[in-house]
Amino acid sequence: MKKYLTEFVGTFFLVTIIGLSNNPIAIGFGLTVLVYMGAHISGAHYNPAVSLAMFIRKEIDFSNFLKYLLSQLIGAFVAAYIVSIMSSNMAVQPNLSEPLGMILLAELLFTYLLVFVILNVATHPNLEGNSFYGFAIGLTVMAGAFCVGTLSGGVFNPAVSIGPSLVDLITGGGISHHFTWYYLTAPIAGSILAVLHFNFLLKK
Repeated sequence: MKKYLTEFVGTFFLVTIIGLSNNPIAIGFGLTVLVYMGAHISGAHYNPAVSLAMFIRKEIDFSNFLKYLLSQLIGAFVAAYIVSIMSSNMAVQPNLSEPLGMILLAELLFTYLLVFVILNVATHPNLEGNSFYGFAIGLTVMAGAFCVGTLSGGVFNPAVSIGPSLVDLITGGGISHHFTWYYLTAPIAGSILAVLHFNFLLKK
């Protein structure tokens, strides 16, 4: 239960920070703090794409994978709802003037990078016990948001899209739900590619 509560709390505050700030620096450092907060309890995934990678890597079993997903999605939904009360419905969307292929590629590449960094700094046996993993993860998200935030929205996390989309559907407002599939397909593909690359590196 402690693991799932930590995933809920971490995802809740991550989505809240994104929704209220929409600032890559705040998001990057916010995620860094949240990773250090929860890594020793749940692994601090806060992202279905990360949990998928850990499941494929057999770091968590299928039952835990489903419970992590549920915790993350509930956390994202509650956060998006609170953001809608404090400000307005979160607009998780790409730049519609850009080609769809470019949008999906941006989300795929930076989700791949995020998951690959996490697998290396948090699970690689040669880096066991390091103290920089939180900064590496937070700065990766910050860099991605700066690079492609104005192109794809810089999401790299299906929960960040699904939470606001559910709020949109319930409240009858917002636009995030129109783009949910963008932030499901590309991050899932990026996560799988990162695992394949990481597994290749571990081969002797």
